[in-house]
Amino acid sequence: MSHPMVESQEWIGSGVARPISLDRSFFMPVIFMLVAAFFWLLVSMGFALLGAGKIVIPSLLGSWGWLTFGRIGLASFLVFSYGWGMNGGLAYGLYLVGKNAQEPFKGSGYFLCSALFWNLSIFIGMMAVLIGDIPSLSWAGWPDFVLFLLLLNYSLMNYWIVKKLIVSGNFLKNLSHSYLLIALLWFPWAIGSLFVFFHWLVIRGVSFASMEWWFNEGFLHLWMAPVGLSMLYDYVEGGNDQRSSSFLGWLGLILFFLCSNFASASHLIGAPFPLWIVGLGIAARILLILGAVAIGIDLLQRLKKRVQASKQNIFSRYFMIAFYCFLIAIIGDGLIAIPLVSRLVHFSFVEIAFLVLFIYGFYSFVLMGMAHYLYSNYFRKPWLSETFLKITFWANIYGISFLFVFLCLGGIIQSVELENADLPFSQVVESVLPYLRGAGMSATLILFSQLTYCFLLLLMSLMPVEKEGIEKNEKNLSRTI
Repeated sequence: MSHPMVESQEWIGSGVARPISLDRSFFMPVIFMLVAAFFWLLVSMGFALLGAGKIVIPSLLGSWGWLTFGRIGLASFLVFSYGWGMNGGLAYGLYLVGKNAQEPFKGSGYFLCSALFWNLSIFIGMMAVLIGDIPSLSWAGWPDFVLFLLLLNYSLMNYWIVKKLIVSGNFLKNLSHSYLLIALLWFPWAIGSLFVFFHWLVIRGVSFASMEWWFNEGFLHLWMAPVGLSMLYDYVEGGNDQRSSSFLGWLGLILFFLCSNFASASHLIGAPFPLWIVGLGIAARILLILGAVAIGIDLLQRLKKRVQASKQNIFSRYFMIAFYCFLIAIIGDGLIAIPLVSRLVHFSFVEIAFLVLFIYGFYSFVLMGMAHYLYSNYFRKPWLSETFLKITFWANIYGISFLFVFLCLGGIIQSVELENADLPFSQVVESVLPYLRGAGMSATLILFSQLTYCFLLLLMSLMPVEKEGIEKNEKNLSRTI
């Protein structure tokens, strides 16, 4: 092969003897997407922190019309989902199909061009949201032209990854490939359908609200969940091509594939919908719990073995935390959908707490573990400070833990006081404010950890190459973390 190769051990320090060869024609677009992902993560966290400040101090930057709470909240959410979440997911997808490729990536230039326009479209959409061009959507709250640009550029990038996944045939034997293929094929179909229905005059009012929840739930459980689980399964499979998936793993995949979109109907409780639709959503939510339990049983022992084999280095810790957050978030979401519980916590911060645990605790953590490995593998240099790496890890852990706890406690108090009709609404807000302040401080801790990690990454990219590489650095870190 004429192209330079990046030789490495599969999941460095994990004890896997089989080396991988990732051509630089794959690595360049992968690293570009990851750098863009971390940039959008910082932008999203900045908006989220500003929004938390406005909850506590409503007059904060009150004279700036383009920084109102509603606009920055939606901008933060969209930038996180599409900038951080999808950039990172596509980077991982290209890495997965390219790590054992026998030839260079012939479409590297086209992929990079589409990735550049994808991120430019996100920036244009973010500015459009901030100036007030906002449709009545949440997870797909882009203006029409931005939604079309995103779909077009995603399809151009997606073509290369899906083509290689199908041609290789690995999706028939490895769950990591199967989960990724589901996510990659779901998004263009879902966003295209939503775009068509948005312009169909028949779909309006209550029916359009159900379509929005259908897309929202699918984005969580048919994009973020499959991509995150694909990373976990790729880690435990250790780059082996042999069939290593169990019945429980495939059962979990099937349940998530069949039930995820139907589970959206559980959010429609109390809305003017037939009871059988809401009941179908609750039943689907319970089946998702069964799917999560099946995946948990399948992954738990295999993850523990891999972590022990890798001597508990930093990215292994990220994977373990992400795994437990996934189980707690899915099971918690299913339990609060049960009518006896839902009548108390529906529309409270409890629902937001489990959403935050899923997207920050599960998806972000597993994506950070994968990104840490790829950055280290690409630059082939030791990190500047092991201490600061540990600080970023533990700041992330404590930040998401306190954020989840504060939102849960605030949501429970909010639910209890809203049941008391004698209490004025202003008193309910005052009771919840201390917990929102705590949640804001927790978000600040997470933002600090991300800034520190990006600073270390920048310093590592500027440092001269050292002969000892990164293996010694990972070994030292595993002893001290």
